[in-house]
Amino acid sequence: MFYKISKNDYQFIIPALLIFSFFLFTHILPVFNKSELAYFSGAFFQEPHRIFTTHFTHADFSHLLSNLGGIIFIRYFLKELKLKSNIFFLLFIILASSLLITLQWASDIYIFTNPFSFLIGFSGIVYASLAFILISSSYGKDRFLALYIGLLPDAKVQKASWVILGIGFLWSLLPGISFSGHFYGFCAGIILFFF
Repeated sequence: MFYKISKNDYQFIIPALLIFSFFLFTHILPVFNKSELAYFSGAFFQEPHRIFTTHFTHADFSHLLSNLGGIIFIRYFLKELKLKSNIFFLLFIILASSLLITLQWASDIYIFTNPFSFLIGFSGIVYASLAFILISSSYGKDRFLALYIGLLPDAKVQKASWVILGIGFLWSLLPGISFSGHFYGFCAGIILFFF
């Protein structure tokens, strides 16, 4: 009747709990203002905590649910690829969040000269994860940095990743949704695959 939580599942539960906690303290018990936690290109060096807090902050409940759904897909795909690590996803979140926000900031400042860009949400990490999974499902991935992860190729996961990414990028074109956050997340996932 009850599903036993494996040691491998905690790497997915921890970010989900952080997302719920941030939602609780920004919406239900408003201890923090979302704008204080969001990515803000003009405060990249002055407030580096935003590199991580932006990913756990969400605009509303539907935004929260869509990103939690992304974690569920990521968990399923990594299990299908036979993930062998209990900490891979946590390590990936730390590196992907830093990389994608750095790419976003460089684009905002040096390409678009926009020091007033604001972003929130976990979807950049979801796109980074799906890009990583897409390439891993094609070629496999034995190690991530020095960590053994043992991902095996899987055509079914590859096709599903393509579909979700395709729908997601179309969704990103709607007003009020950050295409750049999704795009730089995707780029970060591709870059991280080679480490």
